[in-house]
Amino acid sequence: MWSKLSRLSYGQLVLLLWFVQHPNKTGSVSELAKQTKIKGKALGGVLSSLSRTKYRGLPLIEPWGRAVDDTGLRWKLNNQLGSVVEAKKEIARLVATY
Repeated sequence: MWSKLSRLSYGQLVLLLWFVQHPNKTGSVSELAKQTKIKGKALGGVLSSLSRTKYRGLPLIEPWGRAVDDTGLRWKLNNQLGSVVEAKKEIARLVATY
């Protein structure tokens, strides 16, 4: 897990940190844009890359249906990846190094 985390970009780490801080919450595109300061196409790219990033064959995040305000999809941390939540301190440390 650590080697995979160290290869993530700043935007990916920021977004992944939001997800591990809110492991049981879904985030819509508009909500994530407000809370992480990643906007527009950049946010879409980061969400897409995190959903394609696999750990033990499972995606880090997964789509969780349409957003209520029709601004795209809602996203959720894959709850089968308990080790990702345990990595919260490491993710926060990596974000702070940027």
